[in-house]
Amino acid sequence: MKILLQFARSTVLIAIILLSSFSAQAQKEAKRYYEADEALSAENYSEALTLFQEVSAINPKFEGTEYKQIACELMMDPEKSPDPYLALEGSYNKDEYYFYWQGKIYLQRYLFEDAVVAFRRFREQSEFNGNTQDQNIQELMAQTSHLLKFFDNPDDFEIHQLESPVNTNANELTPVYSKENQELLFASNKGGQDYKIYYSKKDGSGWTPPKVIPTLGSFTESTANVEVVNEDGKLFLFREDNGGDLYYSHPKGDNWTSPIEFDSKVSNNQLASHFFINEHEDRIIFATENKTTGLDIYESFRDPENGKWSKPAPFSIAINTEFNEDSPYLSLDEKSFYFVSDRPGGVGGYDIYLSKLDEVNYSWSEPTNLGWPINSPDDEFHFKMNADQASGYFVSDRLHTKGGYDIYFFWKVEKVKITGRLTNAQGNPVSNAQIRFRPSQYSDEYFHSTTNSNGQYTTEIFSNEIFNVEILSGGKVIFNDKFEVHDTGGEKVTHFKDFRIN
Repeated sequence: MKILLQFARSTVLIAIILLSSFSAQAQKEAKRYYEADEALSAENYSEALTLFQEVSAINPKFEGTEYKQIACELMMDPEKSPDPYLALEGSYNKDEYYFYWQGKIYLQRYLFEDAVVAFRRFREQSEFNGNTQDQNIQELMAQTSHLLKFFDNPDDFEIHQLESPVNTNANELTPVYSKENQELLFASNKGGQDYKIYYSKKDGSGWTPPKVIPTLGSFTESTANVEVVNEDGKLFLFREDNGGDLYYSHPKGDNWTSPIEFDSKVSNNQLASHFFINEHEDRIIFATENKTTGLDIYESFRDPENGKWSKPAPFSIAINTEFNEDSPYLSLDEKSFYFVSDRPGGVGGYDIYLSKLDEVNYSWSEPTNLGWPINSPDDEFHFKMNADQASGYFVSDRLHTKGGYDIYFFWKVEKVKITGRLTNAQGNPVSNAQIRFRPSQYSDEYFHSTTNSNGQYTTEIFSNEIFNVEILSGGKVIFNDKFEVHDTGGEKVTHFKDFRIN
């Protein structure tokens, strides 16, 4: 935001000089307008909106207030369509800020390609007063282009945001699924600030209304974490007693027993709330605070002969960095390690990474980012695989969540090639149009292709899905359709689908 703050300060200085020659009403209009611009530049959208509304109340025709009010509303509510804002482009396309905010609005909605175009138009139109300002907007364009690369190369996972009644307008965290019981356990702070553990069962119509497990107690957001060991059905949780200790509970009908201490020898092991315990209950991996490098991941092993736990040691030099590493998860065969980190080069804030075990050297590989759509421009935590090692759950506060953090289900899928032509009503090819295939399970992801001079397109899409198809020209949707693909395996084939628009 440095670039906008510099612009705003210069305009405020000019405004102060001019105010002396204005009438009292004009002075009030100008003062409020420049105060609003300052608030908008600082991303104080609510304050800016109120001030712009005051300017409009004094003078409804005050130039520039209409689109900036809409920009504030859109930045405050990512669910709103940007259509009212875009309709004003003809009136305000001479304002150098218009395309900046258009880019920000697109960026917030994960429309990275459109955001890059808007930022480019902003840079071409603006008169920069120094290299610093130009550098700032170039950095923003580079960041958006970086996100676009992830977005254009989605991984082989499809995701689904769990419906109500699991996800609510509160936070849902730390999901654990039991296939045997068709049961999902998770933490939520609905109904208050404290987090409680809930369970919901899967039936033919979806998830049953979640029920709280009162015997497990209450948690804060930082301590809300549960793990289930499938070998004996224990549910593990963390309590801050004795400086941090593990407790466990057993299923008992539709309830769980009161938690008891897992092992007194663990309590002095610097254990932290974001932990993982393996099936044999002899390996604990956890994230703990390091004064110089933030959160790092450590592990401790139990000696089978004397039952003592080893002194915690860093999990791997390939994992811990000067940035934060958290939320560890080790696969059932203990050869794949997943964790989250806010290190540079990712998709968003906290991303999920994977490291593989080299069984010859017993070392862990350089972590790889799981990419979009598992990761998003926002934060992801509590990644956990099911026993099949091809599906699982995680939480995210990404675009379109019902509350703060929501639970998402993911599963590995295959892709197939699709190709075809786009023509108009006369049968002539339509070039330079973009075709987007949006999976019905998660519409924020899409696969896209731009038609060539012959109206042809080619891309890859999921092999078994119903797609909402959008065709765009000049950045506007001109056609909608549905398309189904039903490939469940075997030899891949190419699908052909032509579209005709009026």
